[in-house]
Amino acid sequence: MNDQKPTGGCMCGAVRYELQDDFTWNVYCHCESCRKHTGAPVAAFAVSSPEQVRWTSSDRTLYESISGRFRAFCRECGTSLTWEAEVNGRSFLAIHVSTLDHPEDFPPTEHTFHGEAIPWFNVDDDLPRHSGWKYIGELES
Repeated sequence: MNDQKPTGGCMCGAVRYELQDDFTWNVYCHCESCRKHTGAPVAAFAVSSPEQVRWTSSDRTLYESISGRFRAFCRECGTSLTWEAEVNGRSFLAIHVSTLDHPEDFPPTEHTFHGEAIPWFNVDDDLPRHSGWKYIGELES
């Protein structure tokens, strides 16, 4: 990882952000909600708290996908940006790794909601697989 703070944004550049220090939990999420939000068989996230993201240009648009669970996207180009929620009194913000300028710096370290994985999509790695988010407990996506 380089010495500058990680940056990223949407496809059209209208929404830009800078990550602060605490984005060390990087996961693949296989839940149906993430798949629908991204249009992909799996989503890759860097997870921390909302305070760890500084939005440097236009703000993201939020959609409440499940009560208390929000998905962010760019209102101009539609790029999926985040999953955001407060769970058990703790706020989480998961940024889509694919929106980072250097996604290679954020390799996933585990799989979440692996029980919801599409059967034909096989990620051949030795990473731990969890039925939910291990730091939050078993919760709906």
